[in-house]
Amino acid sequence: MLPNQMVKSLLGKMIRVEMKGEEHELVGRLEGVDEYMNLFLTNAMECKGNEKIRNLGEIILRGNNVVLIRPE
Repeated sequence: MLPNQMVKSLLGKMIRVEMKGEEHELVGRLEGVDEYMNLFLTNAMECKGNEKIRNLGEIILRGNNVVLIRPE
């Protein structure tokens, strides 16, 4: 399975995303993904471990800054 197909299988589910150069992770519901692996998340929040830092709401993450995507 191609990486883009794997990410598309997570649509509508909660995911945790690690970004380049960030010590915090982002958690949210994956609502959309495109061919560049840009991610659209709703109910997003910034977390450190299991501790919620702040609510972000709806966000778009640029695909070339994403290091890791995993189901929450």
